[in-house]
Amino acid sequence: MMSASSAELSGDIIIERIISGDYPREAVETFARGFLPLPQDDLIVVLAYLTRSPDAEIASAARSSLADVPSRSIQSFAANESLPPAHLSMLMRASEDPFVLEALIRNRAVPDELVVELAAVADAAVQEVVAINQARIIRTPGILDALLANPQLTPDVRRRALETREEFFDKKARIAAQQPAEVGEDEAMLTLSDEPIADLLEKAAQEPESDSPPPVLMESEKQDEKKLSVFSQILVMTVSEKVQMGFKGGKTERMILIRDHNRLVCGAVMRNPRMSESEVESIASMRNIAEEVLRLITLKREWISKYNIAVTLARNPKCPVGVVLPLINRLTLRDLKGLKDDKGVSETVRGLARKAYIQRSQKS
Repeated sequence: MMSASSAELSGDIIIERIISGDYPREAVETFARGFLPLPQDDLIVVLAYLTRSPDAEIASAARSSLADVPSRSIQSFAANESLPPAHLSMLMRASEDPFVLEALIRNRAVPDELVVELAAVADAAVQEVVAINQARIIRTPGILDALLANPQLTPDVRRRALETREEFFDKKARIAAQQPAEVGEDEAMLTLSDEPIADLLEKAAQEPESDSPPPVLMESEKQDEKKLSVFSQILVMTVSEKVQMGFKGGKTERMILIRDHNRLVCGAVMRNPRMSESEVESIASMRNIAEEVLRLITLKREWISKYNIAVTLARNPKCPVGVVLPLINRLTLRDLKGLKDDKGVSETVRGLARKAYIQRSQKS
């Protein structure tokens, strides 16, 4: 059943094989009971993934096994900023331990969008940790909205949340309303605070200015004087300067910098407040950008809720299988039919689309 040796296995490989249906249910249930020849961190990832299994018995077994992992190990995992954000996100959705959740909220590698989800349902102990993390709230105001909508919100946390909203958002909005509006988006850089990208700038300052290749201009872009001018500026910029341009620049700057090889620059572009739905759809179709950019799209509810963006991501062969999986269930029969026959995507994605198409066709 397991053709690879234990040395070759990892949490991601096990999860990918589970998604692909390579293992029979009995094997997956065994995994959920914690019987896996994996290092502790990889075991935590697999168990966290299986807690959300549609099979109730497997999900329950995984939750019990995760609860049996030594608390020191799982809290160390939750606090580790070098782990992939996807792994940390799985644990955040799987755990109810307030100490684990606190470590995850404080972990800068955890996407802010996951904290939004947690804030909406957190109990009193976790609410307090969310409310005092002002850096996250300033970057992603949706955390505050979700917290205030939490039906279990305590009076003390509500007071703190309202004070934070007044200090960092309502007051600034009143000041901004008295200032003239900005001109067209490609006319000038926005005048914005660096606070929403403070985490990216901090990491950028620690990175050596390497000789990594700049983003590549398309043939059609080489005929555009404005794009050539912007590209020339980018060539001599530091990582920090590109991060600022990605966050504050217009559409021309965004569409060039989103193809930068540095993930911090790409992350700044995706936080640009002028990013439109049509741009996100265009980015979702790109095959020359980092996989992390495609993951960032799925973490923003207002984007991934749009069907055209979801189907574009599903068709992109660069999109990771773990990102495509939940999207397949949303596709129409017509789009499933196209995806199952699309040789441009991986065999795993085609197989999943084929299975969903057959199941859906039989019901209709």
